[in-house]
Amino acid sequence: MTVPWQPGTEGDITYKEREDLTLRPRSCLQCSESLAGLQVVKSTKQGDHNQLKELYSAGNLTVLATDPLLHQDPVQLDFHFRLTPQTSAHWHGLLCDHRLFLDIPYQALDQGNRESLTATLEYVEEKTNVDSVFVNFQNNRNDKGALLRAFSYMGFELVRPDHPALPPWDNVIFMVYPLERDLGHLSSEPP
Repeated sequence: MTVPWQPGTEGDITYKEREDLTLRPRSCLQCSESLAGLQVVKSTKQGDHNQLKELYSAGNLTVLATDPLLHQDPVQLDFHFRLTPQTSAHWHGLLCDHRLFLDIPYQALDQGNRESLTATLEYVEEKTNVDSVFVNFQNNRNDKGALLRAFSYMGFELVRPDHPALPPWDNVIFMVYPLERDLGHLSSEPP
């Protein structure tokens, strides 16, 4: 059953936002099943927008971004969660206008991926001004039913495919987790 998601303060998205959302989160070059693949770049080159830079690191979670979060343009955000010294879980996202779109990785229902999603949501809620976290997956995935049940249980709501806040990605199911925001609780410093 599709829930007609109603954003709190968001209206229809503008043409520029719709154009920005034709982009997709992409797997980062650092991703691999081995933590040795997590080679964080700490470069300060102005012209290099494709390399990921460490934005945040605490406990098992490291957040990487392509650009500072001060721009209005979409920003690639990658969440790397260390499961063991040899393995990590990855969530690839695109931050655009107070909305974060996360691609659901394969084996998302494994215990490690659920733990990494919880850490990711906690980071997003505490350190950003994101209002809604959208997860998405291809409509033809074999684990579609299990994903719908699991994410519904975690508080995500199914979003109708023609909702104006969604990007025009083909053959994708979206679910949203609206963040309850106390406007006085956000700090004025950037993440």
